[in-house]
Amino acid sequence: MSRAGTHTHLPPLIRGLLDARAYPHPVTVPIGLAETHVSWVLLTGEFAYKLKKPLRLDFLDYSTAELRRRCCEEEVRLNRRHAPGMYLGVAAIGGSTDRPRVDAAGPPIEHAVRMRQFDASDELVALIEAGAAAEAELRGLGGAIGELHAQAGVAGQDSEFGSPAAVRRVTRDNFAALGRLPANVRVECGLESLAIRVEAELERRRQLMESRRAGGRVRECHGDLHCGNVVRWGGRLVPFDGIEFDDALRWIDVANDVAFLTMDLAERGHAGLARAALQGWLDRLGDFEALALLPCYEACRALVRAKVAALRVLLASPGAAPREAYAQTVGYLAWARQRLEPRSPLLVLTCGLSGSGKTWLADRVAREHGLLQVRSDVERKRLAGLGPLEDSRSPADGGIYTLEFNERTYARLLECARSAIDGGSSLVVDAAFLRARERLAFLTVARGLGARAVVLHCHAPLAVLRERVGARRAAGHDASEADVALLERQQGYWEPLTDAERPATLDVDTSDDESVERALASLPRARG
Repeated sequence: MSRAGTHTHLPPLIRGLLDARAYPHPVTVPIGLAETHVSWVLLTGEFAYKLKKPLRLDFLDYSTAELRRRCCEEEVRLNRRHAPGMYLGVAAIGGSTDRPRVDAAGPPIEHAVRMRQFDASDELVALIEAGAAAEAELRGLGGAIGELHAQAGVAGQDSEFGSPAAVRRVTRDNFAALGRLPANVRVECGLESLAIRVEAELERRRQLMESRRAGGRVRECHGDLHCGNVVRWGGRLVPFDGIEFDDALRWIDVANDVAFLTMDLAERGHAGLARAALQGWLDRLGDFEALALLPCYEACRALVRAKVAALRVLLASPGAAPREAYAQTVGYLAWARQRLEPRSPLLVLTCGLSGSGKTWLADRVAREHGLLQVRSDVERKRLAGLGPLEDSRSPADGGIYTLEFNERTYARLLECARSAIDGGSSLVVDAAFLRARERLAFLTVARGLGARAVVLHCHAPLAVLRERVGARRAAGHDASEADVALLERQQGYWEPLTDAERPATLDVDTSDDESVERALASLPRARG
């Protein structure tokens, strides 16, 4: 979005709305104007008014007043899902084009989305540039997006939304737009070979896309979830400006939606923030299957940004040198290519008795080595339809802690690990892994998929374990329901590490700082 300077090129209606007398509320600051290629936004201090330009493009139709009114109403409906206090409603503009009046009596001549105005310095792009965006805040944003996806409407099976054909059609349209670049630029970017690579990846993932669509993962999403459409609002990061003008761009796989955000963060050089947002989303939805599709969707999202930048290159006036847009086009295409390159992910397993520090160490490994996390206590409860902090009220070795339920939990964790490795993502699996066959199953899958694997054998003196378990249970703010009685029983379940596991194992006494630091230093670096 650019801030308009001189206003001589503007239509009379917009010039009229730059007059404070056009508004039903006091305007005590100079009215600002922000402009995109499809809208104008009048900035009055407390409120902002967004008007849609009367135009028809390949991807939207704002050509009539009625269509613009409907799109305003749809924009408010959609964006109130995640920013209800920001989107106030649709304002009718009356009067005349040269003397417009907002909320005036009489037939309206135009409509606008009425919003609470926010400071541009609170937009995520600005926060990142200022070094003011923290991983915890991005993790919260990911969780909020996951909540939106969880509550969103599910696409009907009779629609084509989110199908491989729909994804391929959007991707081909993007490549067609990029194909209008000068020949030397297309060659420099390797556009033709990239198109072939993306098509191959879409075909490779076709069956998974179809199964996810059948499983209800195609939903009414945001659709344009890049950093420029996220703002700090009410003390937290929230998305805004979701797509209202094209159902097909909004009714997509939830993985495709979050991929725009993670791509944009990573492409800007903030892989840690991208990982935090993704982790928050995974925590809320548990959709680890999406990790297998993430490289493909992130590459496709980079193509969208490359196309937008390329349009600025193509629309530049003769003799102009839009160097920034050119560099962005080249950069996004290079990023898409790199994202589809094979990776060598790392799979880390924790194992040990309750209270041995597995979750604490898994958190450190994830944070310091750049891994995603999946936790058995959380996934066990998810399988039972419980939230992470809900008490299952299961008796000893009963409820969600029977042998059968335990096997279901480890099968679930194994599928999470398989999807992560398949998509090139490194993962730490936080679980007890008391039995050798549980550990060996994961090591076998890792080897079969070409991933490196490490077992972190966590232990501490029994007195320390008892103290930790008791304190955690008393606090009641953790997904684990282990108590001292379970700890005592676990000692009978524990199967020592086998010769087959030893080469991949690091022993960690979590009560000894030096032991912990040695293990962390010995851990291979993640490359995925």
